[in-house]
Amino acid sequence: MVPLPRGRGPERWVFALGALGLAGALIAAGLAPGATRGHAAPTRFPTADALVAEVPPLAAAERAARARAAAGDVDAAIAIARAAIARARVDGDPRYLGQAQAALARWWDEPAPPAPLLLLRATIRQALHDFAAARVDLDRLLADHPDDAQARLTRAVVAQVGDDRATAAADCAAVTRLAGELWGAACAAPLAAAAGGGPAARARLAAAIRGSRDAAAAAWATTALGELDRQLGDDGAAELALRTALAAVPDDVYTLAALADLLLDAGRPAEALTLVGDHAADALTLRRAIALVRLAAPGAAAARAALAERFAAARARGDDLHLRERARFELEVLGDAPAAVRSATAGWAIQREAADARILLDAALAARDRAAAAPVLAWMRRAAIDDVQLTRRRAAIEGLP
Repeated sequence: MVPLPRGRGPERWVFALGALGLAGALIAAGLAPGATRGHAAPTRFPTADALVAEVPPLAAAERAARARAAAGDVDAAIAIARAAIARARVDGDPRYLGQAQAALARWWDEPAPPAPLLLLRATIRQALHDFAAARVDLDRLLADHPDDAQARLTRAVVAQVGDDRATAAADCAAVTRLAGELWGAACAAPLAAAAGGGPAARARLAAAIRGSRDAAAAAWATTALGELDRQLGDDGAAELALRTALAAVPDDVYTLAALADLLLDAGRPAEALTLVGDHAADALTLRRAIALVRLAAPGAAAARAALAERFAAARARGDDLHLRERARFELEVLGDAPAAVRSATAGWAIQREAADARILLDAALAARDRAAAAPVLAWMRRAAIDDVQLTRRRAAIEGLP
């Protein structure tokens, strides 16, 4: 693994939490008994020491818990890792993933640690885009504990990223049986933008949210509802859902980024800028830079330079965790479409989500490069994708001379 620089300056590791939305939410909610009971292309990953850098000092009780975890106390390790993963998801700060990994250091390289630690290790690996290793952990865990709802939900996320839609669908069905309708409907929502299944999935998820008594889970599921509304082309409903989710959890970075993207796509960069404010999360720093550039605001040049330095440092380290975000930076901040095509193409080789498809199509369209879009277009045909945003982009690509 490649060590990363310490500090909050331009060298800081950027934009790591894109895949943690679902898994981080379920860890925070403590979905399944498995959380508390025993039962692609090469990618470089950061070390725990690098990620822990400059996280606020630990209290005495936390230091004592870490000492117990280092000595082999499984319960202490579970508690520390769960709390750190939840904090990383809410704050958008990847260094908390380092704290989670450090809590599991005693078991990190073991092929078969206790089941709860195996699940947490898979979640951390997923968040660090080590999808292949995460899948191995989850397959091993579910072979022994097929009714672990949290492991099923986490594997559904990993399977979707890897374009294994059959496994994801089967795991989401199992989640419904094991954990209830809200979790099952939210798990299945990202799969719905295919073969005309979106409207039914949207109705199912909305009904599950209305019937839920778990406010935290309902808030997270409402973000998933907003994302599904966007896939269906109803940005008005999507904005309402995302703002409703933020009313419940105002500082959730994942939801803030989703709403900022909606506002930017709608030609409302001033509102996006107000929304993200001076939030320190790197995902929001990118959206702020895009908004400043579109507004030709005085701070645009400084934002552009700072992000350019961050991405240059990441590239020098050989860090390929953030290719989607780098492609957006190159396209929407630098205006360098060919560079964006290269980054987005490399990102598509690692993970295949709707956001990865969008940036590759956008970059290919800006570069007038139909060949670059071919992998996404083939994926859309194969999976019968009917995401409205992707369909519009496909039509534009196919209209190129």
